[in-house]
Amino acid sequence: MTVAPEVFEVRDDDMLYVLDEQPSFELHAKVEAAARRCPKLAITLER
Repeated sequence: MTVAPEVFEVRDDDMLYVLDEQPSFELHAKVEAAARRCPKLAITLER
């Protein structure tokens, strides 16, 4: 979440929420970094 807060949010229920399912091209590097760094492996990318 800290890597791409424009796209992901972790709420009080400790669940990850996707705020933007189709982020702009400019955010792709951040989204990929978030997927790599997610401690719970909750983020996967589809192309």
